[in-house]
Amino acid sequence: MDIDGEVFDADGTGGTVAERIAGFSSPLTRMLLSSEGLTTTALWALTGAPPRIRVLGQGLLPAARAGRAVPALLAVGPGRQVLARRSALTGPDGRWLSVNQVIARDDQDPGIRAALTDGHRPLGPALQDAGTGHRRTLLDAGRRPWPSGRTACYKTYLLWHGDAPLALVHELFHPAVVAP
Repeated sequence: MDIDGEVFDADGTGGTVAERIAGFSSPLTRMLLSSEGLTTTALWALTGAPPRIRVLGQGLLPAARAGRAVPALLAVGPGRQVLARRSALTGPDGRWLSVNQVIARDDQDPGIRAALTDGHRPLGPALQDAGTGHRRTLLDAGRRPWPSGRTACYKTYLLWHGDAPLALVHELFHPAVVAP
């Protein structure tokens, strides 16, 4: 599984996360980047149809390979296996709306693990249906290159299940859909 570990090594470059989000001119972009759970809903509103998931790769790897901060953020040893998943959310026409990376603890109950690996529904709705009662802690937001090289916006957050860390999520939004 090819995972770009640097995604999960937030360095806070350019001020606080709140200051970086405030620097975006689009109110929709600011709302999406600062929200706790609006991704699927916002992309649906922007495209007029529910986003579809396309899993690009999925597998297990040692936590330390997913990024320096991953073992501490997920409260696992650096050699412990974590679930790594790369996916895209697509619109009704198949156009990519976002590219996403998820690094999750691999010791979840079967229902939560199934939601983390579900190839048919976006992560938020799948976890909600699995009964996680998840909440998010925003770790980073800003601008990064889209795969084409154009500037795009992103956010990185930690998902919790109760008081336990569940997964790290990085969402990079297509610049034609979410204004960078």
